[in-house]
Amino acid sequence: MENQAKTFAREATGLVRTLGFLDQFIISQAIIVLVNGFVLTFFFAPYFFPGANLALVFALGSIPAFAMSFVYAKMSAGMPRSGGDYVWSTRVLGPIYGSVQFVFLLFTTMIIGIVLSTWSNVTIAISQLLYAFGAASSNSGLVSFAQSLTTPGLFGTGWTLAMLLVLLDVVIAVFGLRVFAWFQRAGLALYYISLAGFIAVLIAFDPNTFPGLFNSAMAAGGSSTTYASILSQATAAGTPSFSLTNSLLAAVPWGFLTFTGFNFGAYLAGETKNAKSTMWRSLFVSVIVTVIALLFLCFLVYRDFNSNFIQAASYVQATNSGALATLPTPSFFASLSSPAAAAFVGISLIVGWIIVCVAYVVTISRMVFAASFDRLLPNSLSKVSDRFHSPTMAVLLVGIVSWIFVTLYTIGNFYSTWLNYSMIPAIGYMMPLIAAALFPWIKKDLFKRTVGQFTSAVAVTLVSLVGIIAFAVWFLSQNFPILTGVYLGSNLSYAYGSFIATIALGLIIYGYGRWHASSLGIDLKQVYSEIPPE
Repeated sequence: MENQAKTFAREATGLVRTLGFLDQFIISQAIIVLVNGFVLTFFFAPYFFPGANLALVFALGSIPAFAMSFVYAKMSAGMPRSGGDYVWSTRVLGPIYGSVQFVFLLFTTMIIGIVLSTWSNVTIAISQLLYAFGAASSNSGLVSFAQSLTTPGLFGTGWTLAMLLVLLDVVIAVFGLRVFAWFQRAGLALYYISLAGFIAVLIAFDPNTFPGLFNSAMAAGGSSTTYASILSQATAAGTPSFSLTNSLLAAVPWGFLTFTGFNFGAYLAGETKNAKSTMWRSLFVSVIVTVIALLFLCFLVYRDFNSNFIQAASYVQATNSGALATLPTPSFFASLSSPAAAAFVGISLIVGWIIVCVAYVVTISRMVFAASFDRLLPNSLSKVSDRFHSPTMAVLLVGIVSWIFVTLYTIGNFYSTWLNYSMIPAIGYMMPLIAAALFPWIKKDLFKRTVGQFTSAVAVTLVSLVGIIAFAVWFLSQNFPILTGVYLGSNLSYAYGSFIATIALGLIIYGYGRWHASSLGIDLKQVYSEIPPE
């Protein structure tokens, strides 16, 4: 115990195992918030991959999700420690690899998780709820305010609201898992109620009324764009029709988008009771429920709003955003039928994006905590509040990084900013799977003592390879022509710049960790040869 106290920041983490199956299932569902991810995919994917059938996209996108469910459940059972994939990757491939993975996953959480959700909450959920009410009541002031939320710019209305939402996430996370669990349960219950209302709106929607409703809504915002003109613009540009090839290629980045982060409960494995069965059941049940719901939603949206129009609206927004009075998302289309519909749609999205952000802040802060516990980061980041049993400083660091990324996203064009960082998530999700695939073969004794008690070496490697291949396709699809040209286009050089900068930052953190450990008379390699205490 004395040796352990010298090796790690403390003899014990100070965290408490309080989470059960329901809590972990709720965390997974709270991060998935399937309608929110569904809305974003239907908004982005038709432009980036024209002609893709999104029902097939979601089905294929679930393949890496199922693979990750298996890997993360088994690895969490063998190493039930706070920090999740950071812990096993560093024990398998060492601190340099782990340091780089740490930065990739921290930034991935910002790009696809906290910041994308915060941006979406402001520019889609809140803005479109206010816009729909303003259009229905002929309140031009409310319409103008709603439009101001989508205007890029530092210190603008949208930026200010986004910063306040991040602050709310951090405050809830600081109060620890008991408050977090209560908030998630209450939030998810409200979300499911409003989600049921959203689905009811889609079921009751009359497709014949949609063109007229859309035209009126655009006119209320001062736009002369109509349903027919959007279709004609897309037709003139020659946007392609359905293609199986496009659907397959789109499936990896966009089909998986809704599932991203569903496995982040693994970062709380050290605070989970009976992690062996809890993680397995919660992850698989969550993915199965999500796949079924997504396919049903696809049917309803295609029936209500016409697949050709969805494709055309996405194209017009990306190439001529000034033509539209607000973002052309399925949620906005559904909200046009009545003020009640707008309320159901808006509330479900607002609540969904708040609970997903809180879940991301709580879970990823445990990765920061684990890195500090291993001496890779300053010791202060592993301190745990005696009152709340929460790593307060780690949570605050996540909040600060979130504010930085929120600012980057709101000062410029969202499409270009997204693409500038789009290589990072594919590698971030791939790196833990590479470590898991190699684990049974390069650390045989450790594997037998931990994960090998719950599954075979071959199973871990083969299932990890399924996820690795999926994310490799995601990464490669951004670099090579895919019918419509190079995916990243002019953003390719910026994307590589951010990719290289992420690696460099990881190496800098490793350099700091090595110096920090050395100054304390500790060999950093010795730290990573041991599994951290509970």
